[in-house]
Amino acid sequence: MNATAPGTPARPADTRLPDAECERLARPVGSPFRLASLKLPPVRQRAVTALRALDVSLAEISETISEPQVAMSKLDWWRQALLDMTEGRAEHPVLQSLLAALDELGHGAEARSGDSFLVAKLEERLGATRVELEYEGFAAEEDLQAFLDARYGSLFSLYARLLGGEEEITRAAQTLGRWHGRLERARLLGRHARAGRVYLPADLLAAHGLDEADLYRPQAQGERERLFAAELERIGAGLGDWDGNGRPPRLFRILRAVDREHLRLMQADPGAITEARVEISPARQWWLAWRASW
Repeated sequence: MNATAPGTPARPADTRLPDAECERLARPVGSPFRLASLKLPPVRQRAVTALRALDVSLAEISETISEPQVAMSKLDWWRQALLDMTEGRAEHPVLQSLLAALDELGHGAEARSGDSFLVAKLEERLGATRVELEYEGFAAEEDLQAFLDARYGSLFSLYARLLGGEEEITRAAQTLGRWHGRLERARLLGRHARAGRVYLPADLLAAHGLDEADLYRPQAQGERERLFAAELERIGAGLGDWDGNGRPPRLFRILRAVDREHLRLMQADPGAITEARVEISPARQWWLAWRASW
């Protein structure tokens, strides 16, 4: 019988339930992430699925919990759970599945090191949720980019690392994650604005003669549409810029293809950004994923 290495946490006797919970959270049928990760080798798929499930669990705190104290307590719980993971304990199914996959990939020691790249990126992701819960706006472009790097770029860089990408690919994935997140925030702008959170920097709004309240004032419609058009053009340029050598890995090609389709639809009617979130049919997503996979 194989001995358990020192510092290795006890795994659940059967990891099927933790893995199934990650599948439920991260890869619902027809979702872009499911399509993007469909052809990955099983152990890499398991690892990125667990990371995505952790991301979804953290996103639910700011998106679904309306009571600030309850939301902050939930975030503190996850922060302690991450600390426990570095000390060899994992009680939550998502972290159990993540640790098991990381062990198989040879990243187990990194997950149990408080100063590792992996743990640092997960801490950035936790910090982004705190920024959302303690929202105070973004004064300048640099402030928004820092948030997007922590909220989205951190996970994209970890995806790249778990796919076996070199440092250059990991950095390029971080940048792509920032633009993916900026598009996602544009898609959700109406919902977030109604909740009092606007993910556009104040200096950009001011450059168009606007403030946050103008996003809904009828008399500001012209300025608002020009702002949205400029923002979407900026996002399009960012999504088209891959800093790594060669093509992005398949996971990122498919996610970017879906993003570009969302962008195309939004650019067709930028004035409607605050009214509804643009959606793509499942059949269209399948076609985009198939085309991007080659």
